[in-house]
Amino acid sequence: MEQLCIESARTGLPAVLSISNCESVFVIPIEIGPPAWFAVGTHPFPATDSAIRLVNLAYQTLQQEVDIAERDHSLSLTESELNRCYEERAWIRELNASRASRKRSSPSQSKQILESVRRLIDAEAVGIFLFDDQDLKHSGLESMITTHPTWTSDDIRYLIQRLPKPELGDIRFESQLSIKVQRVVLNSAVIVPIGDTSVLGYVVACNRKHRSTLANENGRAFDTSDAQTLLEVADYLVAEGFTNTILKESEELVLGTLRAMSNAIEARDPYTRGHSERVAEVGFEIAQRLNLSEESCQEIYLAGVLHDVGKIGIPDHVLLKPGKLDSEEFAIVQKHPEIGFKIIDELGKLKFVLPGVLYHHERFDGMGYPHRLKGEEIPLMARVLAVSDAFDAMTSSRIYRKAMSPSRAAEILCDGVGLQWDARVVEACLEWIDEKILFLANGMTENRNYANPGRLLSQALRTVQF
Repeated sequence: MEQLCIESARTGLPAVLSISNCESVFVIPIEIGPPAWFAVGTHPFPATDSAIRLVNLAYQTLQQEVDIAERDHSLSLTESELNRCYEERAWIRELNASRASRKRSSPSQSKQILESVRRLIDAEAVGIFLFDDQDLKHSGLESMITTHPTWTSDDIRYLIQRLPKPELGDIRFESQLSIKVQRVVLNSAVIVPIGDTSVLGYVVACNRKHRSTLANENGRAFDTSDAQTLLEVADYLVAEGFTNTILKESEELVLGTLRAMSNAIEARDPYTRGHSERVAEVGFEIAQRLNLSEESCQEIYLAGVLHDVGKIGIPDHVLLKPGKLDSEEFAIVQKHPEIGFKIIDELGKLKFVLPGVLYHHERFDGMGYPHRLKGEEIPLMARVLAVSDAFDAMTSSRIYRKAMSPSRAAEILCDGVGLQWDARVVEACLEWIDEKILFLANGMTENRNYANPGRLLSQALRTVQF
């Protein structure tokens, strides 16, 4: 039998040998090594032509099965690669869409991107390690990790300290490791640097998982395709840090502009101090009860802050007059919505507040100003601010009268439904007033400045994506 196997290995063909008049042995090569593998057996008849043809037929059938298995294996590899390419392209499209939006990213968004990368390259953990730099924190970047199951940010920090690190523009592959890290063992890693002109930190992928025997047969846990994906993440983080810095500076500039405008008006008239902020906050409460989107609520809030900015252009002898205005003086005051419109129209990015600034003195019956719009011709933003403006005016003290109670202001709002104000908006305001009265009835102290103005302004600007 051994000699028969040697012969079959030399020719690569099956062999049959009679060992008696009624018995023969056969050898069919399965894999020519080394090591070599054969199928061996006996026939209850001699090595006749029929027996040889039968063994050759078995050999051909086996070869066909091997060929089919190899093709299946090749197709599976191709399918796996195509799926990987599709997933990579989909992920890159998602990443580019995030870049194109020019919106300020948050740590949660960065973590979502890391998690999508981790699944894409099939790693146990993907982490960002950043050097402790105040400028990085200012830009919204921070160290983080996405993992399954037990890696931590401290593990990534430890590995960065222990492993060789690549220079900017390079990639570092590590394989066949056995580094104990708290509750896990690092077997393989790929490290890419983060930075534009200098290294700010690293993106690290740990322990490529093998979902099938088809994955990554080149003996290295991570490949260049995985590294290229991590380089995309590193580039994204650099771009996002730059964008976040620009957007934060823009936000601070707009915040300063809004505060300066609001303060300039209220510094002229101590009796209206805090009025714009309260109108903004009540408008926001009404908008929420109208089930408007978060962005629409915040836009109404910002419009409330700026609704009276046009009063900068009203002379002091009219704006600060303690008594009743005559018709000529009232006509001057009526110009403030259009003055405000012109001021804000020049600011560009704040154009979304223009309907509230221009139309908050329109009446539902068409008897308001400046354009005598009627009913739903008046933008919803302006209808909301008309109610919140009236409520704050009624519940605030003036030289010529004391503040009304919220209950009395609610009665006047009800009386003005369909004439001065939109019924749906008044209903939402009354709902808020009822909650406010209940709040006071429970012994709570009223605070006319309902929240921190700076914090609310900043939150509003981020929501409307400055």
